[in-house]
Amino acid sequence: MKKKQEGFVLVTVYWLLTLLVILTAVGVTTVLADLRASERLQANLQAFYLAEAGIDQSIVQLRQNYLWATGFTNVPAGSSGNYSVQVGIDGNRRSLTAQGNSTLLATPVQRSLEVIIQKAIPPGFFNNAIWASQDLDFKGNSYSVTGNVRHGDLTPSSTSRVTGTVTYDPAANPLPRLSFQQLHDIAQAQGNIYDAARLAGGPGVFPTSFWHTPPTDPSNPSTGVPNVNYVTTDLVLNGNIGTIGGFFVVVGNVLTDPNATEDTTINGNGQIDGAIYTTGDFRINGGGNGLNVTGGVWAGDEVRLNGSTTLTYNQLYMDAIEALGINADVQVLSWQEQ
Repeated sequence: MKKKQEGFVLVTVYWLLTLLVILTAVGVTTVLADLRASERLQANLQAFYLAEAGIDQSIVQLRQNYLWATGFTNVPAGSSGNYSVQVGIDGNRRSLTAQGNSTLLATPVQRSLEVIIQKAIPPGFFNNAIWASQDLDFKGNSYSVTGNVRHGDLTPSSTSRVTGTVTYDPAANPLPRLSFQQLHDIAQAQGNIYDAARLAGGPGVFPTSFWHTPPTDPSNPSTGVPNVNYVTTDLVLNGNIGTIGGFFVVVGNVLTDPNATEDTTINGNGQIDGAIYTTGDFRINGGGNGLNVTGGVWAGDEVRLNGSTTLTYNQLYMDAIEALGINADVQVLSWQEQ
């Protein structure tokens, strides 16, 4: 009986050891598979980031010289990868095809991106009372718009109180990108750089006239120079703003962060003589005595008019802004993985 019990114990121990070996093998296999999957994921992400680096460096080159078409071939980036970029030219557009190559693994991993670039201010850009790249939202019956409206909104709100042509244009989005460095330099020379601390002083910190130097020939706006008011944060004006003027460039820290987006919100009563370019939303809420803009508005996202608001196109002001000779900047139109 004792021998039988000992035999049973031995068999049991044998099977337990076998089971332990199997479980250990399964565990090791699982760990190794997870490790390999993690390494492949890491290599895959690295290849994507390398392709992005190639795109970023190409945009730098195009900003310096838009005729650049050399591209890059196997540019090292760190110790375990490189990127290559091909440049295609189609009129004023450039196509960038970037390939990131990760060599973290024995078999290289590749990811590819294709980006379409443009550098242009479109025809008629200065001929609109409103340019809304995305949403167009007019509320109530107290607003009025005199001038043309161009927008990228498939389902805009009622535009019955617009005196002018309202045009849906998919190419309105994205908002054409201006040379912000050029505008910053003009504003700085005029003493018209506005950060959050300066804006805390209220609307009274802005010029009261559109003109920095009035035209010597009133019929020729190119003989004068408008105020360029460069705003490095959101622009929010409340209450009785009085009369302020100039070309308001609301773009935030776009010189250091090309993706910066800033909004403009104006509430209350008063008069704005000039144009407003904002990379985000433009919202205006007129009070009982009315809030008027004479010039024009460009917005990278939504344009919304509420309350007693009048927006009137002023060609003289727009011509003066165009006469500044503002250059277009390199702008990404599309970005997709191949």
